[in-house]
Amino acid sequence: MSWSVSAIGKPAAVAAKLAKDFAGNKCNEPEEAIRQMAGAAIAAALKVYPETHAVKVEASGSQQGGSTGPQPTYVNQLNVKIEPLYGFVE
Repeated sequence: MSWSVSAIGKPAAVAAKLAKDFAGNKCNEPEEAIRQMAGAAIAAALKVYPETHAVKVEASGSQQGGSTGPQPTYVNQLNVKIEPLYGFVE
């Protein structure tokens, strides 16, 4: 399975939108645990940005594998990008 979220705007608004996104569309484990930890890390990072700045957040992940023997084998991929947008005009 794979997932992705993105948002552009002021940090508080971006955090609120992403919190909604991370609350929905659950994934299978262990991907869901990784997805939720990514969401928590993004939320913590957004708290340090001044509210006067704009930010762009893109995050995605995927999981492959499963039970192929006595031990499940999973390969997870995760990308997170938080970019401050300078010179943003409203």
